[in-house]
Amino acid sequence: MKSYTSTIKLAGAWCAIALGFAIPVSTAASNLLFALVIVCFLLSGDYREKYRALAANPVVLAILLFCAAAALGCAYGAGSVSEKMVSLGKYLTLLMVPVLIPLLDEQKQRIRALAAFSAAMLLTLALSYLIHFEWFPSDLLIVARERDPASWGAHNPVVFKLHITHNFLMAFTAFLLAVAARHVTSPRLRWVAASLSILAAGNVLLMVKGRTGYAILALLAAYFIACRYGRKGLAAAAVAVLLLGAVAYQGSSTFQERIDVTIAQAGAWHPGQGGEQNSISQRLDFYTNSIAIIRDHPFFGVGIGGFDSAYAERVRGTSMVLSSNPHNQYLMIAAQLGLAGLALLAWLYYTYWRQATPLTEPFGQIARGVLLAMLLGNLFNSFMADFTERMFFAWISGVLFAELSARRAPPGPA
Repeated sequence: MKSYTSTIKLAGAWCAIALGFAIPVSTAASNLLFALVIVCFLLSGDYREKYRALAANPVVLAILLFCAAAALGCAYGAGSVSEKMVSLGKYLTLLMVPVLIPLLDEQKQRIRALAAFSAAMLLTLALSYLIHFEWFPSDLLIVARERDPASWGAHNPVVFKLHITHNFLMAFTAFLLAVAARHVTSPRLRWVAASLSILAAGNVLLMVKGRTGYAILALLAAYFIACRYGRKGLAAAAVAVLLLGAVAYQGSSTFQERIDVTIAQAGAWHPGQGGEQNSISQRLDFYTNSIAIIRDHPFFGVGIGGFDSAYAERVRGTSMVLSSNPHNQYLMIAAQLGLAGLALLAWLYYTYWRQATPLTEPFGQIARGVLLAMLLGNLFNSFMADFTERMFFAWISGVLFAELSARRAPPGPA
Protein backbone atom coordinates (compact mmCIF):
# COMPACT_ATOMS: atom_id res chain seq x y z
CA MET A 1 0.00 0.00 0.00
CA LYS A 2 2.85 2.35 0.86
CA SER A 3 4.44 1.69 -2.53
CA TYR A 4 1.13 2.57 -4.22
CA THR A 5 0.76 5.88 -2.39
CA SER A 6 4.41 6.74 -3.03
CA THR A 7 3.90 6.14 -6.75
CA ILE A 8 0.82 8.36 -6.77
CA LYS A 9 2.69 11.09 -4.88
CA LEU A 10 5.57 10.92 -7.36
CA ALA A 11 3.12 11.15 -10.26
CA GLY A 12 1.59 14.21 -8.60
CA ALA A 13 5.01 15.80 -8.27
CA TRP A 14 5.70 15.30 -11.97
CA CYS A 15 2.29 16.74 -12.85
CA ALA A 16 3.15 19.77 -10.71
CA ILE A 17 6.47 20.13 -12.53
CA ALA A 18 4.75 19.84 -15.91
CA LEU A 19 2.23 22.45 -14.79
CA GLY A 20 5.10 24.92 -14.53
CA PHE A 21 5.74 24.44 -18.25
CA ALA A 22 2.05 24.54 -19.18
CA ILE A 23 1.01 27.76 -17.40
CA PRO A 24 2.84 30.14 -19.79
CA VAL A 25 1.86 28.07 -22.84
CA SER A 26 -1.62 26.55 -22.67
CA THR A 27 -4.76 27.18 -20.63
CA ALA A 28 -6.23 23.77 -21.48
CA ALA A 29 -3.07 21.90 -20.50
CA SER A 30 -2.87 23.93 -17.28
CA ASN A 31 -6.40 22.99 -16.30
CA LEU A 32 -5.80 19.31 -17.08
CA LEU A 33 -2.56 19.14 -15.13
CA PHE A 34 -4.06 21.03 -12.19
CA ALA A 35 -6.90 18.50 -12.08
CA LEU A 36 -4.37 15.64 -12.12
CA VAL A 37 -2.41 17.28 -9.29
CA ILE A 38 -5.58 17.44 -7.19
CA VAL A 39 -6.37 13.77 -7.93
CA CYS A 40 -2.85 12.72 -6.95
CA PHE A 41 -3.02 14.81 -3.80
CA LEU A 42 -6.23 13.07 -2.76
CA LEU A 43 -5.12 9.54 -3.68
CA SER A 44 -1.63 9.72 -2.21
CA GLY A 45 -2.90 9.33 1.35
CA ASP A 46 -0.83 10.22 4.44
CA TYR A 47 -3.43 12.81 5.39
CA ARG A 48 -2.07 13.15 8.90
CA GLU A 49 1.37 13.99 7.53
CA LYS A 50 -0.18 16.40 5.05
CA TYR A 51 -1.99 18.14 7.90
CA ARG A 52 1.23 18.47 9.90
CA ALA A 53 3.08 19.87 6.91
CA LEU A 54 0.42 22.44 6.11
CA ALA A 55 -0.27 23.44 9.71
CA ALA A 56 3.43 24.29 10.10
CA ASN A 57 3.31 26.71 7.18
CA PRO A 58 2.17 30.30 7.95
CA VAL A 59 1.68 31.09 4.25
CA VAL A 60 -0.86 28.28 3.96
CA LEU A 61 -2.73 29.52 7.03
CA ALA A 62 -2.89 33.07 5.61
CA ILE A 63 -4.21 31.69 2.32
CA LEU A 64 -6.87 29.61 4.07
CA LEU A 65 -7.98 32.65 6.07
CA PHE A 66 -8.32 34.77 2.93
CA CYS A 67 -10.18 32.02 1.05
CA ALA A 68 -12.56 31.56 3.99
CA ALA A 69 -13.33 35.28 3.92
CA ALA A 70 -13.98 35.10 0.18
CA ALA A 71 -16.37 32.19 0.73
CA LEU A 72 -18.22 34.16 3.41
CA GLY A 73 -18.46 37.01 0.94
CA CYS A 74 -20.79 34.86 -1.16
CA ALA A 75 -23.41 35.00 1.61
CA TYR A 76 -24.44 38.60 0.97
CA GLY A 77 -24.75 41.18 -1.78
CA ALA A 78 -26.23 41.08 -5.26
CA GLY A 79 -25.33 38.64 -8.01
CA SER A 80 -26.61 35.23 -9.01
CA VAL A 81 -25.31 32.01 -7.52
CA SER A 82 -23.41 31.25 -10.73
CA GLU A 83 -21.77 34.70 -10.70
CA LYS A 84 -20.74 34.24 -7.10
CA MET A 85 -19.29 30.79 -7.78
CA VAL A 86 -17.31 32.03 -10.77
CA SER A 87 -15.85 34.91 -8.76
CA LEU A 88 -15.13 32.72 -5.74
CA GLY A 89 -13.48 30.08 -7.91
CA LYS A 90 -10.88 32.58 -9.04
CA TYR A 91 -9.82 33.32 -5.48
CA LEU A 92 -9.87 29.65 -4.56
CA THR A 93 -7.11 29.06 -7.11
CA LEU A 94 -4.86 30.00 -4.18
CA LEU A 95 -5.72 26.61 -2.69
CA MET A 96 -3.30 25.17 -5.22
CA VAL A 97 -0.61 26.17 -2.72
CA PRO A 98 -1.58 23.69 0.04
CA VAL A 99 -2.23 21.05 -2.61
CA LEU A 100 1.25 21.37 -4.11
CA ILE A 101 3.24 21.64 -0.89
CA PRO A 102 3.01 17.99 0.26
CA LEU A 103 3.82 16.77 -3.27
CA LEU A 104 6.99 18.86 -3.62
CA ASP A 105 8.76 18.07 -0.36
CA GLU A 106 12.07 17.29 -2.10
CA GLN A 107 14.34 20.11 -3.22
CA LYS A 108 15.22 18.44 -6.51
CA GLN A 109 11.52 18.45 -7.44
CA ARG A 110 11.24 22.16 -6.70
CA ILE A 111 14.30 22.88 -8.82
CA ARG A 112 12.84 20.84 -11.67
CA ALA A 113 9.59 22.80 -11.39
CA LEU A 114 11.40 26.13 -11.74
CA ALA A 115 13.42 24.68 -14.63
CA ALA A 116 10.19 23.61 -16.39
CA PHE A 117 8.76 27.12 -16.09
CA SER A 118 12.05 28.58 -17.34
CA ALA A 119 12.04 26.21 -20.32
CA ALA A 120 8.55 27.37 -21.33
CA MET A 121 9.58 31.01 -21.05
CA LEU A 122 12.78 30.46 -23.03
CA LEU A 123 10.69 28.84 -25.77
CA THR A 124 8.41 31.89 -25.64
CA LEU A 125 11.44 34.19 -25.77
CA ALA A 126 12.94 32.43 -28.80
CA LEU A 127 9.66 32.50 -30.73
CA SER A 128 9.08 36.14 -29.83
CA TYR A 129 12.46 37.13 -31.25
CA LEU A 130 11.80 35.09 -34.38
CA ILE A 131 8.44 36.81 -34.85
CA HIS A 132 9.97 40.23 -34.24
CA PHE A 133 12.56 39.69 -36.97
CA GLU A 134 9.88 38.11 -39.20
CA TRP A 135 11.62 34.75 -39.28
CA PHE A 136 8.57 32.91 -37.98
CA PRO A 137 4.92 33.30 -39.13
CA SER A 138 3.04 34.57 -36.06
CA ASP A 139 -0.35 33.52 -37.47
CA LEU A 140 0.55 29.90 -36.68
CA LEU A 141 0.25 30.62 -32.97
CA ILE A 142 -2.94 30.25 -30.97
CA VAL A 143 -2.91 33.76 -29.56
CA ALA A 144 -2.75 35.20 -33.06
CA ARG A 145 -6.03 33.59 -33.99
CA GLU A 146 -7.78 35.18 -31.02
CA ARG A 147 -6.84 38.81 -31.65
CA ASP A 148 -7.22 41.54 -34.21
CA PRO A 149 -4.26 41.08 -36.60
CA ALA A 150 -3.31 44.73 -36.09
CA SER A 151 -2.49 44.05 -32.43
CA TRP A 152 0.16 41.36 -32.93
CA GLY A 153 3.01 40.52 -35.27
CA ALA A 154 6.55 41.81 -35.68
CA HIS A 155 5.65 45.11 -33.99
CA ASN A 156 4.19 43.29 -30.96
CA PRO A 157 5.63 39.76 -30.96
CA VAL A 158 3.46 38.03 -28.39
CA VAL A 159 3.48 34.25 -28.51
CA PHE A 160 1.20 32.12 -26.35
CA LYS A 161 -0.36 34.89 -24.25
CA LEU A 162 -1.55 38.45 -24.79
CA HIS A 163 0.85 41.34 -24.27
CA ILE A 164 0.07 42.13 -20.61
CA THR A 165 0.57 38.51 -19.56
CA HIS A 166 3.53 37.99 -21.89
CA ASN A 167 5.43 40.95 -20.48
CA PHE A 168 4.52 40.14 -16.87
CA LEU A 169 5.92 36.62 -17.17
CA MET A 170 8.90 37.71 -19.26
CA ALA A 171 9.87 40.46 -16.82
CA PHE A 172 9.84 37.92 -14.01
CA THR A 173 11.84 35.49 -16.18
CA ALA A 174 14.51 38.15 -16.72
CA PHE A 175 14.75 38.49 -12.93
CA LEU A 176 14.78 34.72 -12.39
CA LEU A 177 17.61 34.27 -14.88
CA ALA A 178 19.58 37.12 -13.29
CA VAL A 179 19.23 35.42 -9.89
CA ALA A 180 20.33 32.13 -11.45
CA ALA A 181 23.36 33.82 -13.00
CA ARG A 182 24.40 35.08 -9.60
CA HIS A 183 24.08 31.71 -7.85
CA VAL A 184 25.27 29.08 -10.34
CA THR A 185 28.83 27.88 -9.80
CA SER A 186 29.79 27.23 -13.41
CA PRO A 187 31.24 30.33 -15.15
CA ARG A 188 29.85 29.15 -18.47
CA LEU A 189 26.34 28.71 -17.08
CA ARG A 190 26.64 32.09 -15.37
CA TRP A 191 27.30 33.81 -18.71
CA VAL A 192 24.50 31.88 -20.40
CA ALA A 193 21.97 32.81 -17.71
CA ALA A 194 23.08 36.46 -17.70
CA SER A 195 22.85 36.68 -21.49
CA LEU A 196 19.39 35.14 -21.53
CA SER A 197 18.31 37.55 -18.78
CA ILE A 198 19.39 40.49 -20.92
CA LEU A 199 17.55 39.07 -23.93
CA ALA A 200 14.39 38.65 -21.82
CA ALA A 201 14.65 42.24 -20.57
CA GLY A 202 15.12 43.43 -24.16
CA ASN A 203 12.02 41.52 -25.22
CA VAL A 204 9.99 43.30 -22.52
CA LEU A 205 11.29 46.82 -23.13
CA LEU A 206 11.97 46.91 -26.85
CA MET A 207 9.48 44.57 -28.48
CA VAL A 208 6.23 43.76 -26.65
CA LYS A 209 3.71 46.46 -25.73
CA GLY A 210 2.84 45.41 -22.17
CA ARG A 211 3.20 48.53 -20.01
CA THR A 212 2.73 46.58 -16.78
CA GLY A 213 5.79 44.55 -17.74
CA TYR A 214 7.87 47.73 -18.09
CA ALA A 215 7.08 48.73 -14.51
CA ILE A 216 7.62 45.23 -13.12
CA LEU A 217 10.95 44.85 -14.89
CA ALA A 218 12.13 48.17 -13.45
CA LEU A 219 11.07 47.18 -9.93
CA LEU A 220 12.67 43.74 -10.11
CA ALA A 221 15.87 45.19 -11.57
CA ALA A 222 16.05 47.65 -8.69
CA TYR A 223 15.37 44.87 -6.17
CA PHE A 224 18.03 42.63 -7.72
CA ILE A 225 20.66 45.39 -7.53
CA ALA A 226 19.66 46.22 -3.96
CA CYS A 227 20.00 42.55 -2.98
CA ARG A 228 23.40 42.40 -4.62
CA TYR A 229 24.86 45.57 -3.10
CA GLY A 230 22.76 46.17 0.03
CA ARG A 231 21.67 49.64 1.07
CA LYS A 232 24.42 51.21 -0.97
CA GLY A 233 22.86 49.57 -3.97
CA LEU A 234 19.57 51.46 -3.61
CA ALA A 235 20.98 54.62 -5.16
CA ALA A 236 22.72 52.58 -7.85
CA ALA A 237 19.45 50.76 -8.53
CA ALA A 238 17.55 54.02 -8.95
CA VAL A 239 20.17 55.37 -11.37
CA ALA A 240 20.28 52.08 -13.30
CA VAL A 241 16.50 51.99 -13.69
CA LEU A 242 16.37 55.60 -14.87
CA LEU A 243 19.16 54.97 -17.38
CA LEU A 244 17.46 51.79 -18.57
CA GLY A 245 14.21 53.69 -19.09
CA ALA A 246 15.96 56.49 -20.94
CA VAL A 247 17.76 54.08 -23.25
CA ALA A 248 14.55 52.17 -23.93
CA TYR A 249 12.65 55.39 -24.63
CA GLN A 250 15.26 56.61 -27.10
CA GLY A 251 16.02 53.24 -28.65
CA SER A 252 12.59 51.60 -28.98
CA SER A 253 9.69 53.07 -30.92
CA THR A 254 7.40 50.53 -29.24
CA PHE A 255 8.38 51.63 -25.72
CA GLN A 256 8.29 55.33 -26.66
CA GLU A 257 4.87 55.03 -28.26
CA ARG A 258 3.36 53.28 -25.24
CA ILE A 259 4.75 55.83 -22.79
CA ASP A 260 3.67 58.81 -24.92
CA VAL A 261 0.18 57.38 -25.43
CA THR A 262 -0.18 56.75 -21.70
CA ILE A 263 0.75 60.32 -20.79
CA ALA A 264 -1.47 61.83 -23.51
CA GLN A 265 -4.51 59.73 -22.62
CA ALA A 266 -4.14 60.37 -18.90
CA GLY A 267 -3.84 64.10 -19.54
CA ALA A 268 -6.98 64.14 -21.69
CA TRP A 269 -9.15 62.31 -19.13
CA HIS A 270 -12.01 64.18 -17.46
CA PRO A 271 -13.66 62.48 -14.45
CA GLY A 272 -17.14 61.12 -15.01
CA GLN A 273 -17.54 62.34 -18.58
CA GLY A 274 -17.11 59.08 -20.48
CA GLY A 275 -17.33 60.00 -24.15
CA GLU A 276 -14.46 59.01 -26.40
CA GLN A 277 -12.87 56.01 -24.73
CA ASN A 278 -9.32 54.73 -24.63
CA SER A 279 -7.63 52.26 -22.35
CA ILE A 280 -6.26 54.86 -19.92
CA SER A 281 -9.41 56.96 -19.59
CA GLN A 282 -11.47 53.81 -19.08
CA ARG A 283 -9.15 52.60 -16.36
CA LEU A 284 -9.29 55.96 -14.59
CA ASP A 285 -13.09 55.81 -14.74
CA PHE A 286 -12.93 52.28 -13.34
CA TYR A 287 -10.73 53.46 -10.47
CA THR A 288 -12.84 56.46 -9.48
CA ASN A 289 -16.13 54.56 -9.69
CA SER A 290 -14.72 51.62 -7.72
CA ILE A 291 -13.51 53.99 -5.01
CA ALA A 292 -17.04 55.42 -4.83
CA ILE A 293 -18.45 51.90 -4.39
CA ILE A 294 -15.98 51.24 -1.58
CA ARG A 295 -16.92 54.54 0.06
CA ASP A 296 -20.58 53.46 0.04
CA HIS A 297 -19.79 49.94 1.39
CA PRO A 298 -16.59 50.42 3.38
CA PHE A 299 -16.49 47.55 5.88
CA PHE A 300 -17.61 44.35 4.11
CA GLY A 301 -18.14 45.49 0.51
CA VAL A 302 -20.86 44.44 -1.91
CA GLY A 303 -20.08 40.74 -1.64
CA ILE A 304 -18.43 38.25 -3.97
CA GLY A 305 -20.20 38.47 -7.32
CA GLY A 306 -21.77 41.83 -6.47
CA PHE A 307 -19.31 44.13 -8.23
CA ASP A 308 -21.01 43.99 -11.64
CA SER A 309 -24.38 45.19 -10.41
CA ALA A 310 -22.84 47.78 -8.07
CA TYR A 311 -20.77 49.21 -10.91
CA ALA A 312 -23.74 49.19 -13.31
CA GLU A 313 -25.76 51.17 -10.76
CA ARG A 314 -22.89 53.60 -10.33
CA VAL A 315 -22.63 54.47 -14.05
CA ARG A 316 -26.34 54.35 -14.81
CA GLY A 317 -27.41 57.38 -16.84
CA THR A 318 -23.85 58.27 -17.88
CA SER A 319 -21.83 57.60 -21.03
CA MET A 320 -19.24 55.60 -19.07
CA VAL A 321 -18.88 51.96 -20.07
CA LEU A 322 -19.92 49.05 -17.86
CA SER A 323 -17.21 46.97 -16.27
CA SER A 324 -16.87 43.77 -14.29
CA ASN A 325 -13.23 44.48 -13.51
CA PRO A 326 -11.71 47.71 -12.11
CA HIS A 327 -8.26 46.63 -13.37
CA ASN A 328 -6.88 47.05 -9.88
CA GLN A 329 -6.89 44.04 -7.57
CA TYR A 330 -6.90 46.09 -4.39
CA LEU A 331 -9.97 48.04 -5.48
CA MET A 332 -11.66 44.80 -6.53
CA ILE A 333 -11.07 43.17 -3.14
CA ALA A 334 -12.11 46.29 -1.23
CA ALA A 335 -15.27 46.64 -3.33
CA GLN A 336 -16.22 42.98 -2.87
CA LEU A 337 -15.09 42.31 0.72
CA GLY A 338 -14.60 45.81 2.10
CA LEU A 339 -11.64 47.05 4.08
CA ALA A 340 -11.81 43.83 6.12
CA GLY A 341 -11.08 41.77 3.00
CA LEU A 342 -8.34 44.17 1.92
CA ALA A 343 -6.73 43.80 5.35
CA LEU A 344 -6.73 40.00 4.98
CA LEU A 345 -5.10 40.29 1.56
CA ALA A 346 -2.48 42.62 3.06
CA TRP A 347 -1.88 40.07 5.83
CA LEU A 348 -1.41 37.34 3.23
CA TYR A 349 1.17 39.40 1.37
CA TYR A 350 2.91 40.44 4.59
CA THR A 351 3.13 36.81 5.68
CA TYR A 352 4.46 35.87 2.25
CA TRP A 353 7.24 38.46 2.51
CA ARG A 354 8.23 37.50 6.05
CA GLN A 355 8.23 33.76 5.38
CA ALA A 356 10.49 34.19 2.37
CA THR A 357 13.34 34.97 4.80
CA PRO A 358 13.81 31.40 6.12
CA LEU A 359 13.90 29.94 2.61
CA THR A 360 17.23 28.69 1.32
CA GLU A 361 18.76 31.20 -1.07
CA PRO A 362 18.13 31.95 -3.86
CA PHE A 363 14.57 30.74 -3.27
CA GLY A 364 13.86 33.45 -0.71
CA GLN A 365 14.95 36.15 -3.17
CA ILE A 366 12.85 34.56 -5.90
CA ALA A 367 9.80 34.46 -3.60
CA ARG A 368 10.13 38.14 -2.81
CA GLY A 369 10.56 38.88 -6.49
CA VAL A 370 7.29 37.04 -7.20
CA LEU A 371 5.51 39.06 -4.52
CA LEU A 372 6.91 42.38 -5.75
CA ALA A 373 5.78 41.57 -9.28
CA MET A 374 2.26 40.77 -8.05
CA LEU A 375 2.07 43.79 -5.75
CA LEU A 376 2.93 46.16 -8.58
CA GLY A 377 0.98 44.31 -11.27
CA ASN A 378 -2.15 44.39 -9.11
CA LEU A 379 -2.10 48.19 -9.18
CA PHE A 380 -2.91 48.14 -12.89
CA ASN A 381 -4.67 44.78 -13.26
CA SER A 382 -6.83 42.36 -11.31
CA PHE A 383 -4.32 39.54 -11.51
CA MET A 384 -6.34 37.31 -9.17
CA ALA A 385 -9.10 37.40 -11.79
CA ASP A 386 -6.79 36.68 -14.75
CA PHE A 387 -6.23 32.98 -15.42
CA THR A 388 -2.52 32.80 -16.20
CA GLU A 389 -1.41 35.32 -13.60
CA ARG A 390 -3.36 33.77 -10.74
CA MET A 391 -2.31 30.24 -11.75
CA PHE A 392 1.31 31.31 -11.94
CA PHE A 393 1.22 33.00 -8.53
CA ALA A 394 -0.43 30.02 -6.85
CA TRP A 395 1.83 27.49 -8.57
CA ILE A 396 5.15 29.19 -7.87
CA SER A 397 4.08 29.95 -4.30
CA GLY A 398 3.43 26.25 -3.73
CA VAL A 399 6.78 25.37 -5.29
CA LEU A 400 8.78 27.86 -3.23
CA PHE A 401 7.06 27.53 0.15
CA ALA A 402 7.03 23.74 0.10
CA GLU A 403 10.47 24.07 1.64
CA LEU A 404 8.99 25.61 4.80
CA SER A 405 6.70 22.65 5.37
CA ALA A 406 9.44 20.14 4.57
CA ARG A 407 11.66 21.68 7.27
CA ARG A 408 9.11 22.68 9.89
CA ALA A 409 6.61 19.81 9.93
CA PRO A 410 6.94 17.89 13.22
CA PRO A 411 7.64 14.19 12.82
CA GLY A 412 4.71 11.84 12.98
CA PRO A 413 4.40 9.06 15.54
CA ALA A 414 6.83 6.19 15.14
